[in-house]
Amino acid sequence: MADRPGGRHVIVGLVLAGGRSSRMGEDKALMRVGGHTLLERSLSVLRAAGAERVAISGTRAGGIPDRWPEAGPVGGIASAVDGLPDGEWLVIPVDMPRLHEDVLRPLLAASSPAAISWQGHPLPMRLTMNAATREVLARVMALTGRERSVFALQERLGAARLPLDGIDTRYLLNCNTPQEWREVNA
Repeated sequence: MADRPGGRHVIVGLVLAGGRSSRMGEDKALMRVGGHTLLERSLSVLRAAGAERVAISGTRAGGIPDRWPEAGPVGGIASAVDGLPDGEWLVIPVDMPRLHEDVLRPLLAASSPAAISWQGHPLPMRLTMNAATREVLARVMALTGRERSVFALQERLGAARLPLDGIDTRYLLNCNTPQEWREVNA
């Protein structure tokens, strides 16, 4: 396990950016908000939340290629397992233009089992990556359809859910279509 001095686990940030963006009609990771691409913004948010190492899941410059094309977010997470150290992972989708580090910090601070996310929102999540989590992830990757989803992975890991008390849920909105993009950025 990759630990820092003092025994604290490394915090790894993973941006899920491997989708085809077919409903959006253009690469969501390259869409711009406040002068930055969503990908640049996502990496910055992870660093601000405390990630010491950040990575991109998806076939793009500097990204970790998907070993399981068309396997969705869980496929992106599974593809990153071999290239990133064990520890506490903050996993976020690239398509949350309002995501803020203050939404991620409670996920890191909470005491939980192998995974934790906000109530009603599978992503972003903190995932404790270790041998047990890798084993569950491999079992989920052997499934198909909805059984191979972030929610299914979290269920199998016994994920905890933080209540949304005091959290502005607009920070958790993701954009998959041009209409959602216009609404979130209005």
